[in-house]
Amino acid sequence: MGLSRFKLAGSVLVAAGLAVALVIQHQAQTRLRAENQSLRRQMAELQAETRRLSRRAAIPKLMPIQVATQTNEALPDELHSANVFSRYTNEVPKLTAAQVEAFLKANRTNGASLLAAYRTSGDPTLLKEAMEKYPDDPQVAFEAAVNKKLPPEDQRQWLDNFKTAAPDNALANYLSAGNYFDSGQIDQGIAELTAASGKRINDYTLERALNDQEAYLSAGYSPVEAECIADSSLLIPQDSVVKGLGVDLVSLAKTYQQAGDPASAQAAFQMAINLGQNYAALPNDPILINQLVGLAIQKIAFNAMDPNSPYGDTGQTAQDQMNQINQVRTSLRELANQATPWLPMMSDQDILSYENRRQAFGEVAALQWVVGKFGQP
Repeated sequence: MGLSRFKLAGSVLVAAGLAVALVIQHQAQTRLRAENQSLRRQMAELQAETRRLSRRAAIPKLMPIQVATQTNEALPDELHSANVFSRYTNEVPKLTAAQVEAFLKANRTNGASLLAAYRTSGDPTLLKEAMEKYPDDPQVAFEAAVNKKLPPEDQRQWLDNFKTAAPDNALANYLSAGNYFDSGQIDQGIAELTAASGKRINDYTLERALNDQEAYLSAGYSPVEAECIADSSLLIPQDSVVKGLGVDLVSLAKTYQQAGDPASAQAAFQMAINLGQNYAALPNDPILINQLVGLAIQKIAFNAMDPNSPYGDTGQTAQDQMNQINQVRTSLRELANQATPWLPMMSDQDILSYENRRQAFGEVAALQWVVGKFGQP
């Protein structure tokens, strides 16, 4: 299953078994030589990508976030329990066939509306219909590409469709690379990572959530109910694929280290770092877990490197990078820990304000608003 944005703990699991399998697979020296040639051809591109990400202020994103001190005061009387957030976070209602039919009749049936109907009802025939009618729609291709119920050959085809439908979306290349690594086609995976250089990521999270809200609104749910249900039920399976890809790259780098090829090892480490930096750099991301996944990938890579090795052109070391990553991870988790206890106690209007801020300014800004309003003494 994909990850819900409220299940942060699950985002930092390391696919240890896959990493071990990858290391074993690449012990053969003949394979290492072939991959070595492929990596060396792309070293110049990797260095350019590193400079690009540095210019995009990846490191400033790792500056500490100011979090208000947790108060021990009792919750204000005006904040009540069992609010809409509490009702729908853990138990999400699904739309009936009749409600879905009414939604599709009231809206122009297209790829987006069929996908919303599929997600809010769980009816796989609606996804199949969207795939048959709108194969060139980027969101349809994305939804199909992350559907683990498809046969491997069909999933590969939809990954290619996604790349064609969204040529400027780095996520299409990342998902394709993860699929290639899983199937042992490392050269193809590396080529996809190189193709992702210079591209931004669009995971369609906001569009998907807004479309799902419309489906729940059409079924008679209030605006705040529709937002909470759509938000808490939206799955983000791409996170586990990207995290696994980062682990695979670090495993590959370790294999090169064991084979006495430090140049290729450094290239693989840099690919993992670039992946993590790009994934954590989404502006105003409505999903905090995306940033945590990106930071986790970077941490795995830097942790596997010599802590005293220089990194970048600022005089910093791999350990310096690790320290900054740990600092921002800690501040993000502290922020989430301070804000989330208040969400089930907030009024419906405050929940709606929170959701609107999250969509407009990102989840970090929305959580800081919660702490600033309710967490101060």
